[in-house]
Amino acid sequence: MLNKKEHHVARVRPPKEHRLAALGLEALGPNEVSARFRTRLDKKVTAVLERLTPKQRGEALLKGLEVLGLLEGVQDEQETRQGCGYDLLP
Repeated sequence: MLNKKEHHVARVRPPKEHRLAALGLEALGPNEVSARFRTRLDKKVTAVLERLTPKQRGEALLKGLEVLGLLEGVQDEQETRQGCGYDLLP
């Protein structure tokens, strides 16, 4: 059971979408995850990536994988199974 203070916070706390918007962020969509991994890049390329939003960085990564042919079979299978080509998990 919530104590009085926790109950009050739940009543006055704005919805998650409003809190994220105040920070300049947006909620993750279905099948989206926020991932961190290490990459080795030229400093100038890193500077370009840092100026992009997380969504734009994800789109750039996805396009790069498509160009390299690394998504062949993965996207088709995911589209069939989940109705979305964005989820890259096997």
